[in-house]
Amino acid sequence: VKDVVKDVVKDVVKDVVKDVVKELTERQQVIINLIKENPSLSANEMSQKTGMTSRTIQRDLALLHEKGILYREGGRKDGRWIVN
Repeated sequence: VKDVVKDVVKDVVKDVVKDVVKELTERQQVIINLIKENPSLSANEMSQKTGMTSRTIQRDLALLHEKGILYREGGRKDGRWIVN
């Protein structure tokens, strides 16, 4: 029974994540792809790579964090982003 529950939970989580990803803007998807390539990028570095303002990057990072799509591990200088 435990294995069945685990499988069901895993499937539900996958479906929810797919639905959330569909709701992301193109800009947010670009940010996620940058983070996947280099999890220790700062908002300023992302801004330089994309041409978006660092404030826009910070706002999107906050929204992605609120949605549970990513979170920050570690400090500002030596931390990294984790994509769920």
